[in-house]
Amino acid sequence: MIRLLTTVALALILGVASPTLGEEQSLDSRWEVSLDGRLGVPNGYLRVGEAPLRGTRLRLRQDLGMDVSEAVEASLAFRLTPRDAVRATYLYYFLEGGARFDQTISYNGDGFGPGHVHTNADFYRVSLDYERLLTSEYGGFLTGTVGLTYVYFDPKLSQRGRSNDEDFYRQELPVPIVGLRFDIPMGPRFTARASLSGGGLPRVDSGRKEGGTVFLEQIHADAGLSVVYAITRALHLDVGYHFTYFFQHEKSHEDDNVFELNDSGLRAGLTFRF
Repeated sequence: MIRLLTTVALALILGVASPTLGEEQSLDSRWEVSLDGRLGVPNGYLRVGEAPLRGTRLRLRQDLGMDVSEAVEASLAFRLTPRDAVRATYLYYFLEGGARFDQTISYNGDGFGPGHVHTNADFYRVSLDYERLLTSEYGGFLTGTVGLTYVYFDPKLSQRGRSNDEDFYRQELPVPIVGLRFDIPMGPRFTARASLSGGGLPRVDSGRKEGGTVFLEQIHADAGLSVVYAITRALHLDVGYHFTYFFQHEKSHEDDNVFELNDSGLRAGLTFRF
């Protein structure tokens, strides 16, 4: 919660945050800087197995004590034409929790518990996208996006001064992502926005060897509903709901690792164009 409040405060001070493209824009403002914060309720699970142990399936909220998620996202866009832009985005997810286990759990071939176990499942995501305004008919503005995203994920369990982590990032590959955003003007200052994006990889050879070939499967999906308020012509406030889904599965003769995140909650941000 402290991280989210800090992000919003920083955004208000700097006048930067999440992107707003409600109309075809002039090249007088080629740059767009954004910053937003999210607060959500995470669900999903983590399982890290190393032969011959399959690994315990650990639910994020019920087992690992991750009651709240926080995320900070920053992006920088450059407008090529009034209809086209490229955008670089950095997203950091805070996922931490602690819980007491009455029996031993298996994680990456190691045992934790009985006792209190702390989990750090923070990850970051870097994306590069091309955006194009597809149409401005039917009372709204439809923007399409296509790009690539990369995730760095290294979850760690700790207990009494010892820890064990699994380097998911070593098998990570860039994942193709496509998306749509629809903006509906509701007056001189307000705009309703809906967005949807997603992509993934089927079971593919990651190019890594760890007890044989490591195969990677990965899925991303994001959706949002929000209201955008134009504070000034250059500065916009965006507040609403956001949903994130992230799934990653790594499989080889030696390892069988799975992470799934379903996260929904509130999102607030600002956009500054110059």
